[in-house]
Amino acid sequence: MAFTNSGFPEIRAIFLAQFHPDQGPIVRMSVPEDAVDVGENAYTDTGATNRSSELRDTGAMGGIVSSSNNFAHEPEVVELIKRTTARGGPSLVDSSKIDFNSIQTLIIPKLTLFERLITVNTGRFKVMCYPVAIEGNYARNMFIFNMCFAFDISADTKCYGPVVKRVGSLLKELEVTGRLLSDVAGTRALLTMMRQLVNKLNDHGEYQIELDLKGLSQPMASTGISIKLFPYYENPATIEAFHVPVKLVDFDVARRKSAQTVYQQHASNDIMWDLVLDKVAEGIDNVNHVRRIARQAQIPEPTVVLALQHLDYYGCIALVDIFQFSNVYEAQARVKDVMRNGWLQRECHAYVTRDRQAGTVSLERLIQLYATVRQRRTVAEWIVDNCIDVERFDVRRFIVFGVLHGMLRRVHCFPVLCASVESADKEPSRRGSNSGSGSGDEEPLKLEPRVVAMLDGTHHLDEICVAENKDAAVMRGLLDSYGGIEYGMSEFPHSTVVTVPFGEPRLARIASESLQVDRELSGDKVVRTISIDDANLVVSFTANSLRVLRVSINGFMDSLILVTRTLEAFA
Repeated sequence: MAFTNSGFPEIRAIFLAQFHPDQGPIVRMSVPEDAVDVGENAYTDTGATNRSSELRDTGAMGGIVSSSNNFAHEPEVVELIKRTTARGGPSLVDSSKIDFNSIQTLIIPKLTLFERLITVNTGRFKVMCYPVAIEGNYARNMFIFNMCFAFDISADTKCYGPVVKRVGSLLKELEVTGRLLSDVAGTRALLTMMRQLVNKLNDHGEYQIELDLKGLSQPMASTGISIKLFPYYENPATIEAFHVPVKLVDFDVARRKSAQTVYQQHASNDIMWDLVLDKVAEGIDNVNHVRRIARQAQIPEPTVVLALQHLDYYGCIALVDIFQFSNVYEAQARVKDVMRNGWLQRECHAYVTRDRQAGTVSLERLIQLYATVRQRRTVAEWIVDNCIDVERFDVRRFIVFGVLHGMLRRVHCFPVLCASVESADKEPSRRGSNSGSGSGDEEPLKLEPRVVAMLDGTHHLDEICVAENKDAAVMRGLLDSYGGIEYGMSEFPHSTVVTVPFGEPRLARIASESLQVDRELSGDKVVRTISIDDANLVVSFTANSLRVLRVSINGFMDSLILVTRTLEAFA
């Protein structure tokens, strides 16, 4: 069975590109041999050793490049897209092959991109490479090569980044010490290594070989190369005290499963998790938030966060918000995915109706319900509007599934203190106690200074409730009794207002109508509102981060400059 079934993309081809001193960028050899379309006049070498004269020419390859590098701060990974069609008309290249002519300037790039991971999309393929330049006794005083890996264009090649970089670094070392690439004697060993790289990595996910370099370098007569693929995981998300971890795997199975390799498929009966992770896993019931898990396990909260980040890193859990019937959600564009994806429909129906009576809700009904979720309506109001029987329908599972698959988004409530604390302290009646017996012995409710500090519009109600260990209803009643609190249903804590005077109301109206045509490209991250105040154009921006806010304002200013210049010329 191919190892690619474990999540690693399959290598479609490997080819070695070099810079020829006379012909420029060329493909010296490839596996399979016909994987690369190099054009009619391009030079290739498929590994035949009987063409020694040509190989001697290719042994002195180099390039004219600058010796200085002023771009050391640039990112190591460069993503590039290259079209395969020519300027004058449709491409005549075989779509089943890699069009080298269209990407040769990216395979043998400028000096600033050397020894950096480069990804190039061309046709049906995604090419990953690590170009290397070696200064020395070569033609043009430099030897330039690039070992390229080709995959399907839709493949997720993040796990191959370290492999491509390691292969390029190893070949550089072998060239410096033993002339593996530039000497004709190393052609056979190089081609053997390329063939085994494709076969071993595709079949087993790892590669180990002993290269025979007796004819090249006596100290490196027998050189071993070991390469292994490892899954790529995104960095764990920042976990806050109000987050609720949701299980994505069966912990009872994962807890007793040993580390597996392609050669070891058995599971051990021994507990493989440490005591902290095992204790934290017991508290994950898809309802408890992080702080409650820490208290139940009697483990410091930072330690619990580290354990949960470990589980999140390996895809064992996902993070959602605290579910309450007072929460507000809104449907996202991905709701349409559940209408077209049969697998997602079955998963949704199985998850929502689990532990419920069979046939309680139909699949069509579930899809319709996701489309009815609207902003400004709480879950409780949504239940009443759609006549949902909570005894036969698991609302929490319904909401959690939608959030995990991007079909629903939580709209948080951000309390903001508008009145000053001093004025509130001078009016005790504004800080009366909650509805109750009203006895004089009961102390009036008041806010701690740390709570007042969180009422700046950047902390939502869930965060404040968990910090104070209070229910949402109790905390909201406390805030209402304190007075001077306004609630914003937004996740955009950063805002600013720009006022532009135009001198005449007519010009301000024309500018407003012109600028409102262009919508924000990142509508889920920033909101822009344009209004007119007499002869002034008033533009308000709210964004979820300062960086997004700055980018939005800069883009608006470019459009504003164009509008004002047009008004000066024609109005």
